[in-house]
Amino acid sequence: MFDLLRPETVMCPFCKATAADGAVRTLRTGAGSLSVTWHALNCPHYAADRILADKEG
Repeated sequence: MFDLLRPETVMCPFCKATAADGAVRTLRTGAGSLSVTWHALNCPHYAADRILADKEG
């Protein structure tokens, strides 16, 4: 059986969005960890995540 990672939810320090009121989320993985960050659509951190992911901001 697979060991699934339990994601850690991280609150965006800028827009303070949560799963209840956030519009979009970004995921980050690394060395046995997974984190989920929720953002408002107009959050500059979300725009930066899209740029870093090589997508249109």
